[in-house]
Amino acid sequence: MLITTGVYINGYASVPPSRHYEKGVTELFAESTLKALEAAGNPRIRMIYMASALMELTSEQLNAGNVLREYIGLKDVPTMRVENGDGSSSLAMLAAVNDVKLKGGCVMVVGIEKPHEVTSTKLNKFISFSTNSEYEAFFGVTPAAQAAIMAREYMNKYEYSYEDIAVWPLKMHERGAQNPNAYFKKAVKMKDILESELVADPLRLYDVAPYVDGSAAIIVCSEPNKRDAIIQVSGAGMGVGSAYFASKQTYAALESVKPAVDQALAESSMKLEDIRVINVHDTYSIIGLMTLEAMGFSPQGMAPRLMRDGAFDPGSKVVVNMDGGLKAMGFPIGASGLYQLISSIAQLRGEKPFESLNADAALVHDMVGIDQESIVTALRRGD
Repeated sequence: MLITTGVYINGYASVPPSRHYEKGVTELFAESTLKALEAAGNPRIRMIYMASALMELTSEQLNAGNVLREYIGLKDVPTMRVENGDGSSSLAMLAAVNDVKLKGGCVMVVGIEKPHEVTSTKLNKFISFSTNSEYEAFFGVTPAAQAAIMAREYMNKYEYSYEDIAVWPLKMHERGAQNPNAYFKKAVKMKDILESELVADPLRLYDVAPYVDGSAAIIVCSEPNKRDAIIQVSGAGMGVGSAYFASKQTYAALESVKPAVDQALAESSMKLEDIRVINVHDTYSIIGLMTLEAMGFSPQGMAPRLMRDGAFDPGSKVVVNMDGGLKAMGFPIGASGLYQLISSIAQLRGEKPFESLNADAALVHDMVGIDQESIVTALRRGD
């Protein structure tokens, strides 16, 4: 008999994003998973979905899920490894949600990444593998270069200067300064951004989310944990863009976002105007701005102006990346989607430092590469 059921977040935990030179992947994995299990009341876990983009390259470990689950004593729990670039953990979450809808019970989703096991030179090479390795990465193309091309096209089309685009890191660092869980907890001035190192013209150092080590875990169940505020995964969707950058129809807009948003809203029976909290995948500042437009929260070409005027600041109808986004929180690559989800859950629950938001619906956007795919998850707070 086919079982269909609700899907609830019953526990979650994350390791503070940082450069954890003193900890290995096993210690990071144990820290997040054991805390998440405790928060959920230590339910029986039927399945583990473990996400990582670079485990084989940075930690030289295949079959990582099997090794790591035994480390925390879950020897008899089947484990599935999910790899989809920087969208790995959101895809793992999607798989877990579908699993719970069909079979019920509780499953665990874990995203883990330790990029600082290798040198920056090696890491940048590994990150370039998220482009087309044969036709792009081989010739030196990187995600940063692709984002820079999109930023230049966007600026030319809508007649923006770089200072207009720089409003994104300015706002993200303001938010990060208020968030004790952020990697960067310091506000910056526009002068700092404009004078920072050029990474890929026109993008500068402050436009790029910093790589961090991290591990995050969420316990997904078919019945809510009524000890806490009930958070339901009410919908999810995926959208596809171009895997080959040269085949994109435009560099001034994103292709993969809107289909994912439409699917998530339709499944959750919500409308865009019901959403109060959004968390977007801002690996580069231009991607954050374009995502606001692609999601439908800003007219095309207007996101920098709206950001500058405070349209998405605290107190607004819709707030974006109240945690500081990946720009201030840090970018744990394949684990980033779970960090975004956990932050959004904390915002819906009104946990510090988000006590004043008073929101009951959120959309969380994660992305694979530069607009190759988008995954959007809809969350709702219940009674």
